[in-house]
Amino acid sequence: MSDAADEMRDVGHWGQAVALSFRFLLFAACAIAVGWLISNIREVPADSQAVVVRLGTIDRIQGPGLLLAWPRPIERVVLLPSPARQMQLDIDRFVQGQVADPSLPPSRIGYEVNPNPRLNSGFFLTGDSSVVHLQAQIFYHVSDPVAYMIAAEHVIPALKRLFIAGTISVIAGRDLDTVLVARPEIAGQSHTVLQRERLRTDLMNAVNRRLEDLAGQGDSLGIQVSRVDLVPSIPGVAKAAFDSVLLVSQQAQEKIASAKTNAQYAMQSANQSRDRIMTDATAKADETVSNATADTASIAALAGNSQGMSRSMLMSRLYYDRIGNILEKAGRVETVGTDGTARVIIPGATQP
Repeated sequence: MSDAADEMRDVGHWGQAVALSFRFLLFAACAIAVGWLISNIREVPADSQAVVVRLGTIDRIQGPGLLLAWPRPIERVVLLPSPARQMQLDIDRFVQGQVADPSLPPSRIGYEVNPNPRLNSGFFLTGDSSVVHLQAQIFYHVSDPVAYMIAAEHVIPALKRLFIAGTISVIAGRDLDTVLVARPEIAGQSHTVLQRERLRTDLMNAVNRRLEDLAGQGDSLGIQVSRVDLVPSIPGVAKAAFDSVLLVSQQAQEKIASAKTNAQYAMQSANQSRDRIMTDATAKADETVSNATADTASIAALAGNSQGMSRSMLMSRLYYDRIGNILEKAGRVETVGTDGTARVIIPGATQP
């Protein structure tokens, strides 16, 4: 012990300082080594997945949870979105260089065709030679983490180009009415509504087919489109013209509905008048028939009871039957001869 103390005294203060510094550097080196060893131990978030690359080779893919990996450069950890995570991509090329016409009222504002053709990529030609402008959002998820990691920064540009190519082919196969509501008289038709609803599905399928073609060629992007949102519109000037047509169509529909209402009212009035006239005519006819029947009842009864009699005998009998009743009711009856002389047949009552 005395020898060690003597050695320390012989070294002096500078030697002690060097020894302490060496010990501190050794501790720091050990701490750095431990930190390096655990540098790749991390937690993978619930909406992510990790691809572990060992010495340039894909070693494994791990989902959410604690990840144990060797430190760099032995192993490299790349965090990617999980398959359940939906990512959104706005197609900014559709609105690049597009401005609304400020001279139009708010209800008629729409994108205008730019004098520079390169800035009109948001306009598409439909199957009926109409022009429509689209604003689009794509929702996609990672289906192949390895391919997605390899494609890296090429995924977004490639997806935009594939979507534009698919949109051109899909829109060209449809008329304007299946892309947006342009005419109210067909807006409620079931087949038109179904076609408009299928537009987004067809766009999604068109992009996915192109992604599958790239995967078949060995250039997979590792993604799959799950939904497409569209906001279709027409140029501002055309929109104003369409609004005018819609207004005129609505006015025409109102006038047609009013005319139909008036026609129905007139038809009902005519039917009522017809029914009333028919009822009155039937009643009068029945009354006339009843009167005629009553007037001829005696003759008919007499004819029925006098079988085998001639017409003259029948008339004579009817005359005698009736004349007696008439004479009973007469107060005085006189006859005038051919010579002008009058003769009383029934004197009647004495006049006062």
